[in-house]
Amino acid sequence: MWPKGRPVNQIMRDDVLLLGLDLGISTVKAGLFTPAGEMRGLESHEYLIIPEGERVEVDPEHFWAPVVQSVRRLLANWGGDPARIAAVSVSSHTETVIPMTGEGKPTRPALVWMDNRSRLEAEELRLEFGPRRVLEIGGQPDITPLWPVTKFRWLSKNEPATVQRTAKFLLPEDYLLYRLSGRFAAEPSMWSSSLVLDIRSRKWSDELLAFGGLNAQQLPELFPSGTAIGHVSKACAEETGLSAVTAVVTGGLDHTCAGIAAGNIDPGVVTVSTGSVLALLTTVREPVADDSIPVPCHIHAAPERYCLLPWNQTGGLAFKWFKDRFAQGLPSPAEPGAPSTYDVLVREAAEVPPGSDGLIMLPHLEGALFPEFNPIARGVFFGITLAHKRGHFVRALLEAMAFQIRRDLEGLHRLGVRANELRVLGGGAKSRLGAEIKADVCGLPVVIPAQQEAAVLGAAILAAVGVGLYSDIASAAKAMASGGEEVKPDPNRLAVYVRAFKLYVTLYESVKDLYPESAAVSSLTKG
Repeated sequence: MWPKGRPVNQIMRDDVLLLGLDLGISTVKAGLFTPAGEMRGLESHEYLIIPEGERVEVDPEHFWAPVVQSVRRLLANWGGDPARIAAVSVSSHTETVIPMTGEGKPTRPALVWMDNRSRLEAEELRLEFGPRRVLEIGGQPDITPLWPVTKFRWLSKNEPATVQRTAKFLLPEDYLLYRLSGRFAAEPSMWSSSLVLDIRSRKWSDELLAFGGLNAQQLPELFPSGTAIGHVSKACAEETGLSAVTAVVTGGLDHTCAGIAAGNIDPGVVTVSTGSVLALLTTVREPVADDSIPVPCHIHAAPERYCLLPWNQTGGLAFKWFKDRFAQGLPSPAEPGAPSTYDVLVREAAEVPPGSDGLIMLPHLEGALFPEFNPIARGVFFGITLAHKRGHFVRALLEAMAFQIRRDLEGLHRLGVRANELRVLGGGAKSRLGAEIKADVCGLPVVIPAQQEAAVLGAAILAAVGVGLYSDIASAAKAMASGGEEVKPDPNRLAVYVRAFKLYVTLYESVKDLYPESAAVSSLTKG
């Protein structure tokens, strides 16, 4: 059995494994790795949260249940002794607010990141502090209902009794750490977009906490990423099948975990995550706060680093939406190794020429962030004809994600951040067609990492550091991550994508003034 408190480096490395968990906004993954980064097993479980207008709430168990299912399946398929798992760590999305009692029970349903009822509170924040002050403290260039501080204020105004009986307000990683260990704990990268954490001092901001109506005692204790905070609790062991000797280690924001797995811990590398959301990440040494180029700045999970993180809510989530709504007639894989529904759709898209025969998509199904910052933006398919088939729509969706990436790169370039290559992570990295489209649209080589499950690997790397298997994140990443395949842009497709990208930008500028009317019609039909 794994002895509590005993460093892993006293045990033969071949005898231990590391568990990485990734809580995406639509999928939970659990991956088991050796200290050399070899994957010994992976399980996943999809879940879906459907907005009810502006209100988006869910029982926090909605996040934990798929973790339990994924871990149990992983352990069953692996068949080894769970006590060999030295540590577990967590990669997670953020901004979902989970209020808890001191005994670890929710005081109300979680306010999901998509919940937009705090629009008024966001405007109050803008008027009271001003965008510049918010940017300096919290690193976020625009003020929207997405940020937890606005949700805290909304709760303080509309549910004061809930705030009073809440001992700790958690974000998703914190919640999983609690369910794993029974301890309230957090790390800075998860909270760096909350607007209640000063990203420069890495301490809670008294003035923004006061605006939200909270005090610092209602937030979890902060630890650096890659810190062991305890061991798997008895309750967790009974639910998941994990061993109580397994250490629980603080993780990081999913994009930073994926960046660590791609070697993005120093300036000069740009990674692209095409998981549930679409995000770019580039590492910087100091916070960036430029009024003229509104790029989000976060604390990196790597020590003494920050990262610029332009992103949008619907990346792979848009593809999942399309699959769920318009591909029901496709057969599900009958046996392991058979093509997935996603594979079938990508094959259809591969038969369509670049530019999708004039079909252009705006993929803003849940609003747009960088660089548009338009929370009421919605998706558009433009140029539909009778000749277009399902494959055209799939290719237009893949091209739309590439157009978003190009717009993000243009913004980073104006900040002096240059990309020599893109390292593509997440679900989109599994599609060579998607990588080819990104290379052609952006005019850059695209590297597809050998280990495509970057977020769970990044969590496993942090787990290894937390139990002393490696001395620091850099050495752990070097040992556990490997190279990949390079896809170069095809100059023969340059002209069509230059024209298509120009149309993409023009289309958004042409329809953006119609979004308020669309929102008004939607509210009337729901009323």
